[in-house]
Amino acid sequence: MAMNRTGSSRPNPRGEGGQTRSRKNNKMPKWVVVLAWLAALGSLAFGAMIAGILVYYDSQLPDFRQLSEYKPPLITRVYDRNGEIVAEYANERRIWVSINEIPKPVIDSFLAAEDTHFYEHGGYDLKAIIRASLVNTLTHRTQGASTITQQVAKTYLLSSERTYTRKIKELILSWRIEKAYTKNEILELYLNRIYLGNGSYGVAAAAQTYFSKSLSELTMPERAMIAGMPQAPSRYNPVRNPSAAKARRDIVIRRLQDEGFVKKEEADAAIATPLGLNISPLKQGEDAPHFAEYIRQMVLKEYGEKALYQDGLSVYTTLDLPTQRRAEEAVYKGLRDYDRRHGWRGPLDHMKTLDGWQKEVDAFAEKYAHSWRIGEPAVVLKVGADSARVGLSDEREGIVARSTAKWTGKGALNSFLKVGDVIMVKAVAKDGKNYSLEQLPNVQGALVAMDVRTGEVLAMVGGLGEGVGFNRAIMARRQVGSSFKPFVYAAAMEKGYTPASTVLDAPLVFNNSDGSEWKPHNYDKKFTGMTTLRQGLEQSRNLMTVRLTQDIGLRDVAEVSRRVGLKGLPITDLSVVLGSINYTLMEMTSAYSVFPRGGTYIEPTYLRRVQDSKGVTLFRAHPACEKCLASLGASPDENPVLPKTGGKEAMDPQNAYLMTNVLQGVVLRGTGYSLSSLGRPLGGKTGTTNDYVDAWFVGFSPSLAVGVWVGFDTPKSLGYGETGGRAALPIWKTFAEAQFKGTPIEGFSVPQGIEFVQVDAKSGLLPGANSEKVITEAFKEGTAPTETTPDYVDESGYEIFNSGATGGDSERPAENGGGAGSGASAPRSNGGGGGAAGNPIENLLRTFGIY
Repeated sequence: MAMNRTGSSRPNPRGEGGQTRSRKNNKMPKWVVVLAWLAALGSLAFGAMIAGILVYYDSQLPDFRQLSEYKPPLITRVYDRNGEIVAEYANERRIWVSINEIPKPVIDSFLAAEDTHFYEHGGYDLKAIIRASLVNTLTHRTQGASTITQQVAKTYLLSSERTYTRKIKELILSWRIEKAYTKNEILELYLNRIYLGNGSYGVAAAAQTYFSKSLSELTMPERAMIAGMPQAPSRYNPVRNPSAAKARRDIVIRRLQDEGFVKKEEADAAIATPLGLNISPLKQGEDAPHFAEYIRQMVLKEYGEKALYQDGLSVYTTLDLPTQRRAEEAVYKGLRDYDRRHGWRGPLDHMKTLDGWQKEVDAFAEKYAHSWRIGEPAVVLKVGADSARVGLSDEREGIVARSTAKWTGKGALNSFLKVGDVIMVKAVAKDGKNYSLEQLPNVQGALVAMDVRTGEVLAMVGGLGEGVGFNRAIMARRQVGSSFKPFVYAAAMEKGYTPASTVLDAPLVFNNSDGSEWKPHNYDKKFTGMTTLRQGLEQSRNLMTVRLTQDIGLRDVAEVSRRVGLKGLPITDLSVVLGSINYTLMEMTSAYSVFPRGGTYIEPTYLRRVQDSKGVTLFRAHPACEKCLASLGASPDENPVLPKTGGKEAMDPQNAYLMTNVLQGVVLRGTGYSLSSLGRPLGGKTGTTNDYVDAWFVGFSPSLAVGVWVGFDTPKSLGYGETGGRAALPIWKTFAEAQFKGTPIEGFSVPQGIEFVQVDAKSGLLPGANSEKVITEAFKEGTAPTETTPDYVDESGYEIFNSGATGGDSERPAENGGGAGSGASAPRSNGGGGGAAGNPIENLLRTFGIY
């Protein structure tokens, strides 16, 4: 049988014509061929278009490799000595954390909310793009389809403009980013850069801002709230729109449930919880405003604005925040007490009408926000004799009782308050209903506390109010009054005087070159005759201080002052030894710290260490006594070696201790007596200037030096009787009571070469038969008195000295030239007296240009 052409043995019933029919049946229709060609050409054209687009945009695309070199703007944080944040400075609040430090539940929350298939796609999700396109085209709703990779491309490399051009660039960059980086690297860039409202960039910053927590401390609903914010940070801001934020949070929780990250029971419980916000804005140094501002200026000057606000420096300071808070409270209380002693000055302002009072009070509240420690503004809505109803910010209302205004001395409230008066009030109970009447003090004050051993500043209060501006602790140069006297006595110790040496306390008159007279006098206008140096300093005797200076020479006082950091003392004006010279509170406190430190001067220190964002140390201060193991609590029978410190020797350790011991007497028996109730070794000195313009108290314990100043910014009298002991000392005491509470009592270290001898408190000699008071006095070895107090001392032998210019008189003792007391070791002559023959006062007057 013949085979046909198809390979079949089956006969062809139609013979040869069958082949023609077969060809006709297998021929494709022309329209199919045309369509195939059009499809092929379309595909080629589409491919060419895509290629053209890629080529066209390739030159316009930023280099995605710069992501590897990206350096985000970070927060500079200022820490206290315990690691507590004092202040934060940044253009953007961002805390950069590596992907390994971000808890998996946080990552899961963002994947559920933003990009469920992140670990599966190649940079973009085609299904999501088609779905979003249909929704946006066919409905009135808008839906996004950006993957996390696309958001990284947009955030880091492109703008936020809503155009197809940007979208095309975004898709291209996303594909390239996926090829160049791992998924975890992309996720780390995303979670640290996204904006999450309220100035927070990145998940760690948002956790701090909204919940005051670290990422590991966040609960599931808290994580969900933060994860829901990237879609619309403004719309879902929990501070401004809590209801929208909660609704969005609940959607994310359900997404977590749908994706199997949490169980339904957990989701239901989470949705039932409130937002639970604990807002924590950037720290602005609220607890230490003046110190924080001082540090900000230091860092700005040393490292520049970019480093301060973008480089994420870690600035470790010497500040101790618990100490600072006690200092702030002590200054506030002291100035408040002073202000109340001087009566009611009237309201802050007065509203003519109560219409819209809420808005006006809100404005006052913002204006006086820095005075939160004192109180807050309120408007009087209704007032009677015994109470007043007041309106506060945020439409709150409260009651001010007459009992809280007794300090005004005005009686009934309606006798000095009117409806519409804007006053300061402070809550007296947590119920927010009862308030006390307050007043903004117009007096100012400052406090400095520093570590004696290291010179580190532990607290700095530059005044009441905000820290930006005038810092009275380091910028205000004011007359120091009698607080300068210890440095005169320290110079005398170097000249051979002892605490038991005596100097005449009697009237003095100096004739100036312009014909005027200078008549220094004691505060009490009394004279005590021959008086020991100890008593002279304890009772702050002006006249004997001037005589003492005449004997030792003003140049020597200036030299001692220079060595303790008090520079620029004039050597031709005797009035400076009574405190007419100007110094800052920081300078005075630092100078006083030389005494308990054993004679060494150390510049005040504010910074311990500065590090960059990678932990590289840019600056390190070496504490002067970092490894000291000083033996404290010494007694006259125990003389431990003083700790070795850095700095420069300002006086020998023996003289430093003698002054420490004498200044302890100021607290035990003198102008600082009120501190004796604290029951621990303390030394210090009050200071009051003419007309009570400036009030001081500077003192120390074995470990802490503290200075307090009170006065008006524009110098004027604080009022009669407002001495250092009344205006400044109470602030020092309030601070010390809180600071030392619960701490062990420590004693001052006694150096080698010191001996303790009992002497007559008045004569400074060995006790006699009729000695009324005997004290244990400190001496350098070999300088203790050897004579006994006589039964009778004649102190009437004065000779009157005429200066010769205009006949002005002054008195001086007939013997000893006003130098060392009888029976004590007489100081060596230095050209200015000290037991020298002739007329030493006349010589000194010529030397000083006073004669």
